[in-house]
Amino acid sequence: MEAVETAVQRRHRRLRHRLPTGTANLPADPQWLLDRVLTYAEAAKVPVTVILDAQAYTARTGVPVTPLTAGDCYTGPPGDRAAVRVIYLSPVLLPTRGVAECVIAHEIMHARWPSYGHRPIAFQRAQELLDHVGAVAQLTVAA
Repeated sequence: MEAVETAVQRRHRRLRHRLPTGTANLPADPQWLLDRVLTYAEAAKVPVTVILDAQAYTARTGVPVTPLTAGDCYTGPPGDRAAVRVIYLSPVLLPTRGVAECVIAHEIMHARWPSYGHRPIAFQRAQELLDHVGAVAQLTVAA
């Protein structure tokens, strides 16, 4: 039986990073993941802490992480937003920079606009982040 793609999965699949193909296919090593999350957080003007270990993330936030969770964003308990959001990324499930780039934009979107959930506007904001970071990178290379 074939799995049916959900609306959220479809929206996420439609996100497009702006990395050059050669860069997009490079491994997303832990240091690159940490640096890239901070680049996106700066673009979104939202303070974050990044955790790459599922057990450490659960210990810090109380949110369990499944083996299929590529990324998550903890914004604080209901009604009490944390000043600094906590982003979890699974290096195992983010093998390339291109794959990681879209997950990072998605989680930073949750950090910056937590009330959007997974509605279409949320993915529009994630795409705007991808476009903005990509444009800044192209300007930096051109300079």
